[in-house]
Amino acid sequence: MQTLAMLTATLIGTVSCYQGLRVTPQSMRIVMQQAAVDAPAAVPEAPATPAKKAEVTKAPAAARDPEPEGPPLDAALCEIIASKKRVIDAHNADVDASLAYLSALLPKKEVRKWKDAPGANTEICNGELPGDAGWDPLRLADTKTHLLVYREAEVKHGRLAMLAAAGWPLSELLPHGKDSILQETAGRAPSVLNGGLGSVSPFFWLALLLSAAALETGTLENQVTGWQSSGKPWKYTPGDYAFDPLNLQDKIAASWIGAIDPMDERDEFQKMADLKLNVLKAEVWHGRFAMLAITGFAAQEALWQTPVVDQSPLFFGTPFWHLLQELL
Repeated sequence: MQTLAMLTATLIGTVSCYQGLRVTPQSMRIVMQQAAVDAPAAVPEAPATPAKKAEVTKAPAAARDPEPEGPPLDAALCEIIASKKRVIDAHNADVDASLAYLSALLPKKEVRKWKDAPGANTEICNGELPGDAGWDPLRLADTKTHLLVYREAEVKHGRLAMLAAAGWPLSELLPHGKDSILQETAGRAPSVLNGGLGSVSPFFWLALLLSAAALETGTLENQVTGWQSSGKPWKYTPGDYAFDPLNLQDKIAASWIGAIDPMDERDEFQKMADLKLNVLKAEVWHGRFAMLAITGFAAQEALWQTPVVDQSPLFFGTPFWHLLQELL
């Protein structure tokens, strides 16, 4: 095949030269162009002088075709470049306008201070609920329904926090063996930040989930109707699930009745009702402090990587009578 291609190329070249044509490769194509036919140069009769030699040297150069110039820049490419330039210029103009706007706006931006907060709605937070001191700076409870919903959640979280605030240090103080989960957490209570929750038995989580679901489904109807009980003859107390098997509310109120001034003109029933209300207030305030305490426990152990009972031995590691001696 190579020999055949060489013979074909030689034949084409020979015929082209014979007919006064030449083969020029252009744009990957073979283009047949007419060659310029010049008059044959005269044969000198005598040896060429230096000037004559220059003429003979220049003659073949004049006979050759001029080198083809490069193709002009494509018009479409020029349009693309111009389009890109317009886009870049428009983007830069947009950035400059945005920066100028922000520079003019930021100095005039209103600076809000804590004293400018809307504050509590005194018509809603009027002290009817236990522990309602009318402190709602962001006015989250703008309706009676909002107030009851938030109080319901607060009571639930407060009760859980009181249990956690008691159980957290107890789990670290009580002796635990080699198989205890606290061995994985360096003596710290298992938590999201301390780890160890993955080692808790799944049956415990299942029982906890079922208990919470049963409580919520059993009290949801009472909660919903209670949130909408404004103006109705019956009164809804958030967190009151009629669960007091030890009758602690009445017992605590009865123990406090002796502290009331004998000159108080209220009847005994009103006194007991007010004392029960004070028990509810005490629960709300203790729940709030417990939420802060359990948050502090988790933060302390996450930062210092030691059990909270070791960080505060004055409260957890010292016997109670020694603590009183140190304080008094």
